[in-house]
Parts: sequence; C-alpha cells; structure tokens
Amino acid sequence: MKHHLFKQRLPVSSAFQQQRGASLVELVSVIVLLGVMGTGLINFIAGGAEAYREVVRRDEVAQIGRFAIERVARELRSALPGSVRTSSNCIEFVPVGAASVYTELPVAGLASAANTFSVVSSGSVAGMTRAAVYTLNAADVYAGGNLLLGFNASSASTTAGETTYTFSSPPQQFAEQSPGRRIFFVDEPVSFCVTGTVTNRVLNRYSDYGYSAVQAVPPSGGHLLAQFIQLVDGGVVQPFQFSAGTLQSNGTVHLDFRFLARGTSSEWVRFSHDVVLQNVP
Repeated sequence: MKHHLFKQRLPVSSAFQQQRGASLVELVSVIVLLGVMGTGLINFIAGGAEAYREVVRRDEVAQIGRFAIERVARELRSALPGSVRTSSNCIEFVPVGAASVYTELPVAGLASAANTFSVVSSGSVAGMTRAAVYTLNAADVYAGGNLLLGFNASSASTTAGETTYTFSSPPQQFAEQSPGRRIFFVDEPVSFCVTGTVTNRVLNRYSDYGYSAVQAVPPSGGHLLAQFIQLVDGGVVQPFQFSAGTLQSNGTVHLDFRFLARGTSSEWVRFSHDVVLQNVP
C-alpha cells in the first residue's frame, strides 16, 4: 500500500495573521515602560548632579572659611603685647615687624632724654616707624604715651653687633623699661571687622589709618576677605572674643565665624579657633 504525504496549504489569510506586527496595546505598553525607565534615569542623573553641586558648594565654603581663619590668626600671632582690643564686631592690634633686646635706652627717671637708642642687631626694620617698650595694655599703645616712640629706620648705624637708631623727634625717652630689655618695632595698627547687611555680612581688613585713643568700628577703607558671614545663631554671635593674659596664662583671641553657603538660606559652616598671643612685653 502506498502512502501519500500531502502538504496542507494554509489559507492566505491564516499566513498573513502569523506574520502580523505588534498590536496597539503592546506599543502603548512599551512606550509607558520606556517613559518610566527614562524618568528614573533622569532622576538618578539629576540627583547625582545635585549631590555634586552640594559637595562643590560646601568645599567652597570650607576653603573660604579656612582662608579667613588662617589669615586673621596668622596676623594676630604677631600682635604687639597689649595692643589687642575689640569693640562691636571689630578687633584691632599692632603687628610686630621686628623685635630685639636693647642695650642703651633713655628711660624716664634713669636717663636723660637722648637722640638715639641702641639694640642688639636683629632682622630688618624696613617699613617700621615706631619702637615699643613695655606696652601692657591698649592705653599704653593707643593713648599717645611714651611707650611707643617714632624712630628713623634709615638712620641705622651698626657696630660690633649693635645697631643704633635715631628718634624721629629727638630728644626722647621711654616712660618705662622692660624687665627683659625687650623692644619691638612696629608700624600702623590693623583691624578686622565684620560689617554689612543681615543677608550679606562681610569680613574686611583695614590698615594705614593711624593711631586713635578711641577704637574706630570700622576704620576707613577696608579690603574684602570673605562674604556671607552669619552673626545670628540662636542669639548674637561675637566673631572676636579677646581674653587678656595674666601672669599664669597667655592672652587669647577666640575667632567664631559662620559662613553661609552661596545660593542657600540655611546651610552654613562654623569655624571656631583660638589664637594664643605673645604675652611678654
């Protein structure tokens, strides 16, 4: 018996149905799924970008704060003993340019007024205009007493390791002598002040404004060091707090700066730092 294999021929309509594309429902489902995935991807990228911006912003605030603290602290460490004083949101002091030990010094009650004084040769006093001996407090420095006298730096005459200077307005004599025979060479006072509006308080440095018995807050001029400083944090913040030295401890200045991050209204970084002052006049 012969068996014949017959190949069934499908109708044309059935073949067409087997090769048809995706339905409208399937297309809509794919579009929705891609939209959800795209939204998630965009949110992920946006979140990463925002996190990066926050890191950059905080790093910027930290750098500004470190620079301001280091600048103020570095200058304060060279303050003439007794010259630091604070008022409102300002601190004033006289930076020491050079220091030495005197060998000959006209002092009231011990020697008559003279035209010169002599010191052990030390570093350069170029740019210095005054010599200070035994200044204990702000009144000694700023009230115009004879503990801070003008001299001519260009008049230096050195012999055998000893340098002699001429007073600016001879003859002169210092009011007191230092127990350690110390003498400091200085120029003009310097101030740091926090000023400005509540939304934009700034830290400025002031110099070359002269001596005054009453502290100026702030003095004239000023150069910008930092911006966006906060002075309110559950109460009024004092950026400069001075504690005078005693026989047992050195004087200190407490720096308390709060910097607001740029573009924010509540994100800030606090810098708290103590500066130890030289205490021996």
